[in-house]
Amino acid sequence: MDRLHDWGFPICLLLLWTIAAVFTVYALIGMEAAWGQTQIPRQSMHVAAKPTATAAPSNGRLAPVG
Repeated sequence: MDRLHDWGFPICLLLLWTIAAVFTVYALIGMEAAWGQTQIPRQSMHVAAKPTATAAPSNGRLAPVG
């Protein structure tokens, strides 16, 4: 009975620590899997070339609007 009295508390602490560690690892793995499912696919960051402006008339004047 003395052995149970001497070792009961440390063994319970180790058992609780082990359960908490397993739960933490399980939760982290679950979060990683959930994050991978909800992640938005990457989009291209390529910038398309802007269309070139039309050339000005050869007389140097702008075309009338309207």
